Amino acid sequence: MTNNTTNIANSVLNGRLLEVEKLGIRFGGLQAVGEFDLHLDAGGLYGIIGPNGAGKTTVFNMLTGIYRPTEGRIVFKGKEMVGEKIHNFTAAGVARTFQNVRLFKNLTVLENIEIALHNGVEYGLLSAFFRSSAMRKKEEEILDEASALLKRLGLLSYSEKKASSLPYGLQRRLEIARALATSPTLLLLDEPAAGMNPQEVDQLAQDIRWIKEEFGLTVLLIEHHMALVMEICDHITVMNFGRTIADGAPGEIRNNRMVVEAYLGKGGKF
Repeated sequence: MTNNTTNIANSVLNGRLLEVEKLGIRFGGLQAVGEFDLHLDAGGLYGIIGPNGAGKTTVFNMLTGIYRPTEGRIVFKGKEMVGEKIHNFTAAGVARTFQNVRLFKNLTVLENIEIALHNGVEYGLLSAFFRSSAMRKKEEEILDEASALLKRLGLLSYSEKKASSLPYGLQRRLEIARALATSPTLLLLDEPAAGMNPQEVDQLAQDIRWIKEEFGLTVLLIEHHMALVMEICDHITVMNFGRTIADGAPGEIRNNRMVVEAYLGKGGKF
């Protein structure tokens, strides 16, 4: 058994869900991210923070197959994922939201969820053309599943409304619901508090905690809203200029001088 295989096996036995080792990516001559490490245990709530341009979203894009790293490893549930397509990350159990809400805004709330559920269904050409009984049964199952998910997330009363008509905070919740429709084990949230008012941020904090417990997820979020990160995350990784500068519990990060200087300059204080 090779060292890499041994490490992967040990990680699975130890409850390690995700292992990211020395991850990096270059765009032309620019090293956007380098030597990035991340270790997530199942059931935790983790955060990645850093100033604008630190490389956080680039990391998310590598963790979901949008970008292929030029170096390093991504091991999810014991499987090496570098080079896998986006749909393979989804099938493995990785789901994400985006900094800018990406909904089908001219479709209803229910239709947004149904589309996510359809992504995991394979129809034969003849079944689709003739609308076979098996296909109709599957359509009914998808409708029931979508409705049940909306009910769990408090969105069922909006099911026939267009997504564009929802208040911003509910659009964010719908986007999370759509990610949950893929039955993930790891949920990545990219700036979930972006554009929210203080009341919406407070509700979001409650929602994230509840979703993690209710769906049995591991959650990793990127966020600029420091109070939110410090309040809900068990463990925080800090990036600057594409590299990790700190890693630890919220109290450690709050008092880390390198972190404070990266955000606020010398002499700054959270």
